[in-house]
Amino acid sequence: MELIDLTHTIVSGMAQWPDDEQPLLIRRLSDHGPDSHLSSALAFGCHVGTHIDLPLHFKAGEPALDALPAAACVGRARVVRADTGGVAAPLAASLLDAIDVSGLDFLVFDTGWARHWGTDRYYREWPWYGEDLAERLATLGLKGSGLDTPSLDPFAGQRAHEICAAAGLVNIENLTGLDRLPDAPFTLFVLPLKLAGTEASPVRAVALLDGGGENGR
Repeated sequence: MELIDLTHTIVSGMAQWPDDEQPLLIRRLSDHGPDSHLSSALAFGCHVGTHIDLPLHFKAGEPALDALPAAACVGRARVVRADTGGVAAPLAASLLDAIDVSGLDFLVFDTGWARHWGTDRYYREWPWYGEDLAERLATLGLKGSGLDTPSLDPFAGQRAHEICAAAGLVNIENLTGLDRLPDAPFTLFVLPLKLAGTEASPVRAVALLDGGGENGR
């Protein structure tokens, strides 16, 4: 069994969506000592780091995270190679022309943008779903899709989110390590915290590869 971690580490003071307040992410409450033990507290937005958005993020009346079945966050997946060569541009539906989507629950798009994580560029611009791609994803009967950028849409855009929300898809954003995935199907886990009334949560995104570690590439 081979697991590939697709998750960015959450670090105090890390960069995040430009309009979000910069949080104190991890605070130490107590440390090891004669009469104490290590204890920490967390404070951050639900869209920090590698996370999933539910349709509720853009569509009122949809279920919140505490009503989301865990099975909605696990399934068969494939990676779509979509490296834009460092150009922030929309991803086209034609990327799916050579992809066999039968039996799949998720598609994840490897744009190469994760290489900019931790730089000023990462949250300034990025590749996103073109409207034609979002509309095609909405017809495939998937549980969700994701990519290694901050959003399905460009900054201040929302069309791809609206299309995917209407189709009941979950969105996975800020993935990393997609270049390590095989070109064959694998099992994807993107389990969120079970937060009452919320539209998003950080996740530990993990790919479980088939074939005892043979990556198929």
